Amino acid sequence: FYNIKAYVLDRDGYTCQHCRGKSKDSRLHCHHIVFRSQKGTDAPENLITLCETCHKALHNGEFKLSGKKSKTKHATEVGIIKSQIRKSGWNFAETFGYETKYRREQVLKLLKTHYFDAVAICCRDEQKVEVEESVFLKRNVSKGDYQQRTGKRSEKKIHTGKLFNLRKFDLVKTSKGIGFVKGKRSSGFFAISDMFGNKISDSVNVKKICERLRARTSTLIQQSRTGKFTHSSPELKTQGFHAEGL
Repeated sequence: FYNIKAYVLDRDGYTCQHCRGKSKDSRLHCHHIVFRSQKGTDAPENLITLCETCHKALHNGEFKLSGKKSKTKHATEVGIIKSQIRKSGWNFAETFGYETKYRREQVLKLLKTHYFDAVAICCRDEQKVEVEESVFLKRNVSKGDYQQRTGKRSEKKIHTGKLFNLRKFDLVKTSKGIGFVKGKRSSGFFAISDMFGNKISDSVNVKKICERLRARTSTLIQQSRTGKFTHSSPELKTQGFHAEGL
């Protein structure tokens, strides 16, 4: 069943087909459109991806599925890239997502994160690993801000000038925690967050107690405890938080 489930998740783009990710719930289930108790099959055509929030709501009778099949994700580009890598002469062994997931869940007993998936890909069956207490997470940011919607002058870069000697994404230490500058106000009350945008405080007076630890750069690096972050729903605990930009 790992094969079928992995196929359905990939087909649906690892996105809940009911809320389309609006619930912000990263836990996904493969749900039978026609229940097996009603002679439904395990064929991919009868399976749909739902997040845990929508999955519970469906079983509680809060909504019904329309029965429409989700659109199949075309893998032409992926196939082209894979074929080119095979021809490159690199020394590598091909693996598949369902194998990685099985090894991570059943053998290594690790959570679903990008870094644990990388560990599972490298490990062989029955091989054990010692989990480090912390990991370094990286995010690349552009040199400026850009208008998100098309329109007049949408191609122009919005400059990120200094205000009170601080720019957006500067790493600062304040009375309400350590984080990156997210929003600036002429009043001197700034919003700070972790590098993923999770709010630490939306009103910090940088004119009083504020120390700039690191200037804005194109690459942000944040150290966190293992298991506190996932690729889809990062969380931040400001106590013991450490971050830096390179």
